Amino acid sequence: MLRVALKILLAAAALAAVWAYVPIGGHTMAWRWHRAADPAAFVDRTWAEIRGDARAPQHPRLPAPHPQARSGAPAASPPEAHPSEAHSEADRRELDRILSRHLDEH
Repeated sequence: MLRVALKILLAAAALAAVWAYVPIGGHTMAWRWHRAADPAAFVDRTWAEIRGDARAPQHPRLPAPHPQARSGAPAASPPEAHPSEAHSEADRRELDRILSRHLDEH
């Protein structure tokens, strides 16, 4: 009887860990439960998120975000397709030399 009780306790602990710490479809089950208005909304929204056809979640318990004040600075430009670093061939040769020296030591 003690072995059965320990197995049930171990299974409950594993389920609690998955509930609290394992993200399924982007969020943990505990996060979804906390944000849901009722159990039906929890099940519907969870099933929709797991299937992948959920829209952006509407959280009735969270206040609407306030727009931020805009500063006079222009918005950052989108990242370009190429990296912004400008390394010369001499830089690359020096890096290769340093790496090969350290790799040869090990």
